[in-house]
Amino acid sequence: AYAQAVDQRLDLGRRLRHAVEIGGLNAHYQPQVDLKTGRVTGFEALLRWSHPDRGPISPSEFIPVAESSGLIVDLGHWVLRTACQQMRNWLDSGTPSRTVSVNVSPAQIWNGDFEKVVAAVLAETGLPPELLCLELTESLFVDHTKQKVSTTLTALSGLGVKLALDDFGSGYS
Repeated sequence: AYAQAVDQRLDLGRRLRHAVEIGGLNAHYQPQVDLKTGRVTGFEALLRWSHPDRGPISPSEFIPVAESSGLIVDLGHWVLRTACQQMRNWLDSGTPSRTVSVNVSPAQIWNGDFEKVVAAVLAETGLPPELLCLELTESLFVDHTKQKVSTTLTALSGLGVKLALDDFGSGYS
């Protein structure tokens, strides 16, 4: 049973990598509403994946696979670019200005020049930086060099994007 579970996880990882390569992922946009006014103030980009055989797979199943395989960096960058492009398209079509929130995996920050990725996506899409909110988890601050994290967060803040702490799913939102 253990070997079968490992095989399934490896297969899921291969299928997920393939989905990233061929554009088999989707972003869904969950509205964020001001409870006082009832107005939509922004959207949170949520990653969705439909497996060719199994249909929709829960992020709680495929995100850990992406994290353990290192694929999370590519997934995160894809969601960031897709969400920024969608917001730019909505702006261009006359939709009121709203923020888009994108979850950022700690691996995206630990594995390189994330601020350069964000700057490039903003330049490529033309999205005003103040309309992008990057949601970070507390795990970002554990077991890694504080200097790297601090430098990256300072650079991101310098770009004009919003930063938010989000531990959704951990019980500490």
